[in-house]
Amino acid sequence: MALKPRRSATSTKPASRLTPAEAALLAAVLPNPIRFRADAPSGYVRSRQAWILRQMRQLGGEGFMRENRLY
Repeated sequence: MALKPRRSATSTKPASRLTPAEAALLAAVLPNPIRFRADAPSGYVRSRQAWILRQMRQLGGEGFMRENRLY
């Protein structure tokens, strides 16, 4: 029996189309994507996602991204 890789809901979406919440969720699982799952985030991952979203807003949010042509 062959094993297929697990796909998250965002795996087929281009990075340019991710919402800020989706991008923050992926950033929250990056330290250890085997332990932390984007497709079934734990409370800890959700709290990291919320912290990342706050940091994004404090840095200027989407306006910062547009001004610096990072969007």
